[in-house]
Amino acid sequence: MGLLDSFTQKQNAQTGEGELIDLGLDSKAYYGGFDGVQRTGNANYGNYQFVSLEDIISSFIVAYVGEGKIISKASRTDIAFHAQRSLAELSFDTLKSVKSFEIEVPPSLQIPLPQDYVHYTKLSWVDAAGIKRIIYPTSKTSNPVSYQQETTGDLKFETNTWKVNIQGAYIVDGAFTQNQIAGEDTPDDLTDDVFDTGNEKVYTDQYIEYGITRSRDSFGNRISSDNDFVSKTPLPQYKKEVRHTIAAHSSIANKNNTLYGVNVNQSGSSTNDGMVIQLEDDPGGLEVGMSVFAPGMPDNTTITSLEGTTSVTFPGIAIEITNPPYQKWKLMDSSLPDYPPTNPGKPIVATGSYLYGEEIIFVDLNSESNSWNKYRGHTSTTTTDDYEDDTYWPSEGSRYGLDPQHAQANGSYYIDDNSGNIHFGSAISGKTVVLDYLSDSLGTDSEMKVHKFAEEAMYMCIAYAIMSTRANIQEYIVRRFQKQKFAAVRTAKLRLSNLKLEELTQILRGKSKQIKH
Repeated sequence: MGLLDSFTQKQNAQTGEGELIDLGLDSKAYYGGFDGVQRTGNANYGNYQFVSLEDIISSFIVAYVGEGKIISKASRTDIAFHAQRSLAELSFDTLKSVKSFEIEVPPSLQIPLPQDYVHYTKLSWVDAAGIKRIIYPTSKTSNPVSYQQETTGDLKFETNTWKVNIQGAYIVDGAFTQNQIAGEDTPDDLTDDVFDTGNEKVYTDQYIEYGITRSRDSFGNRISSDNDFVSKTPLPQYKKEVRHTIAAHSSIANKNNTLYGVNVNQSGSSTNDGMVIQLEDDPGGLEVGMSVFAPGMPDNTTITSLEGTTSVTFPGIAIEITNPPYQKWKLMDSSLPDYPPTNPGKPIVATGSYLYGEEIIFVDLNSESNSWNKYRGHTSTTTTDDYEDDTYWPSEGSRYGLDPQHAQANGSYYIDDNSGNIHFGSAISGKTVVLDYLSDSLGTDSEMKVHKFAEEAMYMCIAYAIMSTRANIQEYIVRRFQKQKFAAVRTAKLRLSNLKLEELTQILRGKSKQIKH
């Protein structure tokens, strides 16, 4: 409850004077929560110690902005911006903004960083007694970007392209007409090209790049070359990558070993929804969630299921994929010997072999380096100890040269900020870990609140930010607000330090014990 919300203003009609009425506290609503039952999880206990950011902004406008006040004029938008910036800065080293995130470490030994993560303060795993065992970070390894290499050792670049020669397809006032198949998907970036006759644009000899590291299509770029595109980015080393080459069917003439879009079951019925890829042989290694790159496949296509119904012609595997379905217009090439194709868009031909040699790429886009694989696969030789014997103390001289940061048996980790994951050593597999981390308190509306001990610091931070960013403000005035801000923040830190004499005395009593080095 903020300063302005603690009281309500009731106007006296006769005198024109205001009367402040104390609203008081509703204890029943506080302890009972929304459902009127205590301790059911929907109450907001302890909220009296906080002031919402909205109340901070409103109170600042009332007390600091206006005629005859230190800030004559300021918009609420400017104040809200500086208030959010001040809250973020105070959250890092002044306010009680440490949050906790608990999760069980999976076999992959990776967990994602929390959504509102800014920086960590501590990482621990929880033992059988519920006690935190601190895990120390390791600086001796990392997960660098690892690129694929050719047999010669050179970095590998992709050159996967597909030529589209759409003869007779026109754009009239931004829409496909004439030979364009009704209902088919059209590209979003068809704006300019070779021919332009009034409002009609003819598209011919265009190229599309479909590889993992694709950079662009030729549409809109006036590219009409027979040369393959060469990606400007080397191929990273991915967690799993399966490449299937489109070739002739092993037993059926004039058919490929691959089929798009038609899910044919054993009884002969089919659905042409564009959501299935059928292969004559199972290449192995496919998993749900892998991305799909292939001629005619739109961006962000992934595998949703490997349980589709296969057919006699394609008995290997039926792969169900995500929306949108494949784009037939990208595979309609008028230079093909069987144009117009009987099955436009599908990689099947009655004559010719225009898709032979092209690849369908299934890839898990999580990149993995050899450094991370070795770190993850290493079995730690450290073991936990009850410290009731002399297992670690004498060690017969083997402690000489020991690195203190590794002289612990709780395991290790490192944070890969590029991928946003925490990587653990094998000793942490299956354990429950707790990440204590800092946030900027701006993640959600409910988080945008300030402890009352730091309320004055917020006002001074906002005032200094506004005065220091205005023109024609004398320097000594800005310096005065800077000093007031510094003093208010220091006072807030002292108030929020939570030092208790009894607790400090109890800790100091332990200092009389022998400290072993």
